[in-house]
Amino acid sequence: MPKTKKKQDGVEQIVAKAFAHPLRVQILIILNEKVASPNMLAQQLDQSLNLVAYHVRVLEKYDCIELVDTKQRRGATEHFYRATRRQFLTDSEWSRLPKSLRPGLSGAMLKSAFDDVEEALDKGTLDELEDRHLSRTPMVVDKKGWEDTVDLLAGTLERLLEIQAEASERLAAGDEDSMLAKVVMLHFKSPSDAEAKSESPAS
Repeated sequence: MPKTKKKQDGVEQIVAKAFAHPLRVQILIILNEKVASPNMLAQQLDQSLNLVAYHVRVLEKYDCIELVDTKQRRGATEHFYRATRRQFLTDSEWSRLPKSLRPGLSGAMLKSAFDDVEEALDKGTLDELEDRHLSRTPMVVDKKGWEDTVDLLAGTLERLLEIQAEASERLAAGDEDSMLAKVVMLHFKSPSDAEAKSESPAS
């Protein structure tokens, strides 16, 4: 029992500290895709270097990122990091995240997703391949239907990670050309017509 409690406390500390600020989530998203320095992150996120450097230190403290390289730039040392932890939380970690922090975390993830889609639209890559997938599926479900959808998407995520690992092996062997692809999955409760109307401003 003590070992389990200690492990849970460690997870809760990461959730409460490392993921408590939306900017840290955005930094983690970028460092999952590439190695970057605080200076590069600050430019990409349009934030001050001091602010980004602070959040990078927090992520490093909680072992979410690691230092992989240093370079001398104009008399100073630039540090380069990569992620050691993916930017999403497990269901168990999410359930222990204070409700007050959840909107900020979700907002940071959605901003990155919207930015990805906007960039692909602007650059013309969104519709470049004929077999790209884009769908919107409104559903009316009961509790079991909701849970079945949760399980389906969790399984899909696991398979996506397997596909990434398999592709990495082929790319390392030089068998294929690389292609940057992004998959966004959303599953959420939508307000009913009555709830939507009640929150609409009076005409």
